Amino acid sequence: MSAAARSKPAADHDRDGLRPPDLLWGLALILVIGYLLLHNFAWGGGAFSELRIGPLRLSLFGLLAALDMLFGVYLVYRWCQRFDLDWATLSRGLPWVILLGYYISHLVSIALYFPEDLTDLGRLLDPRTQISSFGGMFGGGIVAFVFLRRNRLSLPRYLDALTYGFVGGYVFGRAGCFAIHDHPGIETDFALAVDIAGVRRHDLGFYEMWLMLALLIGITLMARRSRPPDGGVFAFTTMIYAPVRFYLDSLRAIDVTYAGLTPGQWMAVPLFALGVWAAWYSFSARR
Repeated sequence: MSAAARSKPAADHDRDGLRPPDLLWGLALILVIGYLLLHNFAWGGGAFSELRIGPLRLSLFGLLAALDMLFGVYLVYRWCQRFDLDWATLSRGLPWVILLGYYISHLVSIALYFPEDLTDLGRLLDPRTQISSFGGMFGGGIVAFVFLRRNRLSLPRYLDALTYGFVGGYVFGRAGCFAIHDHPGIETDFALAVDIAGVRRHDLGFYEMWLMLALLIGITLMARRSRPPDGGVFAFTTMIYAPVRFYLDSLRAIDVTYAGLTPGQWMAVPLFALGVWAAWYSFSARR
């Protein structure tokens, strides 16, 4: 074995070890989640006021949404570093995946939840009004698929990187939902229920925040042991997220339904099917 080959594991270990930005992002997650827990379970809850600086209006939800995107991009970058993926090329597509995925999530939300607004050009052009998480997943996924194919990048390997970034970023995103309680569930005396407008309810954003945090930790530990099989991260994530999300939607206080299922439940079904396909592909490729 050559000297270069013998030294590679040490070099990889140095590259893959914790870096100051990793620790800062970890601290940010701890502070955000800790503050929201104290606010809702120790300090009585209540709405957060907006911070106004001249014409700018800053909200906690907006801040956490921004952290969602920034942390997601950072995780994709770190994944590309660790597994020698082409970050230079992928980074050119990430803005399109994020921005178009976000706007598609807005259009899907209007189409499914507010069809009366489809003729309102102002609503259609203003993505701040309504967004759909599943719309963003599928919309961003389609944009990513097109970009990866056009640039001849391995779909399973790069989809794993994007999934890792999405999961990590979504911890902040769902923390934002928890902060404003925009996904209230049915009334309950469950220990983790929160006060929403004077009524103790399930908070589905709160539950999803923990789900995404658990997935983030699981993927991180999986990747630190060895390189996951191509498509394995996507399969692992979707096959856990889809059925949990299907169940959580059954706890919603108010939601539009189609043939007895919410839009989220309908979209969880094909997402789970994609996860099963990815698991089969990953297993076959490894064999």
